[in-house]
Amino acid sequence: MIVLILDRPVTYLRRGASGPPCSLLTLPLGPGTLLGSLLAQLAANGRTLSQVMVLPTFGRYSPSHEKLILSSGRDVRIVPREGLPVAIGELEPLDDLSVIDPRYWLAAGNDVSQLLAHDDGYRGVSHVIAVGSQSDATREYVECDLHGHIKRVQRIYHGTSWPSVASRAICFSVLPARVAGDVSFRSLAELRSGLATRGVLSRDLPLHASVIDLGQESGLLAANEHYLSNHARGDAWPGLSSVGQQIWAGPNCKIHPSARLVGPIILQSGTTLDEGTTVIGPSVMGTGSRIGRGATVVQSVLAAGTEVSRGLTIRHRAVSGACRESLDDTAPASGLDLEEISLPTASAAATDTDGLLVSQQPVDEGRRVHLMLKRAADVVLSAIGLVALSPLLAIVAIAIKLESRGPVFFAHRREQKNGKEFSCWKFRTMVADAHQKQRELYKQNEVDGPQFKLTHDPRVTRVGYWLRATNVDELPQLFNVLVGHMSLVGPRPSPFRENQICVPWRRARLSVRPGITGLWQVCRDERTHGDFHQWIFYDITYVRHLSIWLDAKILIATLLTLGGRRSIPLSWVLPTHPAQNGRRRDVAVPGAALRA
Repeated sequence: MIVLILDRPVTYLRRGASGPPCSLLTLPLGPGTLLGSLLAQLAANGRTLSQVMVLPTFGRYSPSHEKLILSSGRDVRIVPREGLPVAIGELEPLDDLSVIDPRYWLAAGNDVSQLLAHDDGYRGVSHVIAVGSQSDATREYVECDLHGHIKRVQRIYHGTSWPSVASRAICFSVLPARVAGDVSFRSLAELRSGLATRGVLSRDLPLHASVIDLGQESGLLAANEHYLSNHARGDAWPGLSSVGQQIWAGPNCKIHPSARLVGPIILQSGTTLDEGTTVIGPSVMGTGSRIGRGATVVQSVLAAGTEVSRGLTIRHRAVSGACRESLDDTAPASGLDLEEISLPTASAAATDTDGLLVSQQPVDEGRRVHLMLKRAADVVLSAIGLVALSPLLAIVAIAIKLESRGPVFFAHRREQKNGKEFSCWKFRTMVADAHQKQRELYKQNEVDGPQFKLTHDPRVTRVGYWLRATNVDELPQLFNVLVGHMSLVGPRPSPFRENQICVPWRRARLSVRPGITGLWQVCRDERTHGDFHQWIFYDITYVRHLSIWLDAKILIATLLTLGGRRSIPLSWVLPTHPAQNGRRRDVAVPGAALRA
């Protein structure tokens, strides 16, 4: 693997006048530099690095920074911009060149082997673009008429909006060496544009991963915090010695006995802590850094050679050079772009405007046991149901086939847990081209929100009316339950389009498996007037009160409603819930009044 790593100057570091400007690759990350960590990750993922070239996009390195770069790996070679065409010209015509921009740091490590391998025979250029990992990352588009009045508001989630590359993170580009020789570039965006101008065949590959933007100060702090929390294993790391609980020090470190340290902390080689100093982690002290007498460093990163003067306080900062004043401001805004590039946190939670909390806390033991029992019950009951109902299923299949042309089953793409799509199976109840006719019937829609329903839908066949009236058309979903796409009880499975209206609702309903029946199906009481607000309310209520007992009550209630023809009071299913008798409680949820 031949690698070209771009380096850029870092402008956000708080540094004294005597401090030389830092480059991104020389910044501390864990026990070494960012470049060293990058090379270690590539090697750990099975990549054989035959050549490693570093391209500074800002000029030449200072002697100290050049030493840090060259000491990061045995085969590292610094290539100035003017020398890049010559260096690329030395490569074989069939060699692939992997260009990496380390600004966009993969939180889970640079394991992009499949995307970089070029094992599919493609000989054009591949750009690997981080499109984020949050299932609820969203953009809003407002469509206005000629008079400036709002016609429609659309929420588009990452699954459809990632092709907007201009604001995305191009992390890697893999290209044949022969096409890169005469292209001048300072970034992968410039490389991508230059190659496109020359008419070079290229493709963009989405990378659904959590990415940290090291172009921001808070991004560097987040990366080191993430590194410390996920890589600290055992009493010592290679090249470091344990000097306390979650405190590691490199060779030639000098720590005064009066220094107070609260881990996790890494002191790289040559670090000096004077009398009375205090360091609170997660913090990383770069090579040769020094903290003066009585100074305090809290959750910060010190670049190589940093000197903090006596008595100062550095809090939530990335610092280099000679510090002569305290930097004790409030923590800067997160370096993570939560819309597009995200680092997941274990304690994240979302609250809608009506106080309906949808918790994303780690699953506790009781909930984990419940989910295991729920899945076991789903498998047993769905298997028994498929076997017991097989004669009925066969009769229905024959009836459908005899009445109209087309397949017996209808598979529609729906979203399951965590937003993954699956084929939701039903008996076909409509004519074969029903989907194409739906747009013509939208003006007659009898319900609100993203749903579509007509009491007398002209697309429904005679057999289909009977199947819908008895809910027999839903029975093939037992197969979805058996294989794990669905559960017997849960939110109604909805397609991507229907899940775009309300963010808390989407987050809640996609945190569990969808169900054949659910709280909304048995408690809704405004079927003829549109009940989208009820749909939101009951789905979120179900997720908040998830339990085996609640599932059992919903299954019993499903039988009592005679296939959804009657409503069961919510007070019967959840006696302690404040919303009684199944009546709608108006909830002020963003976007809830929007139509699809």
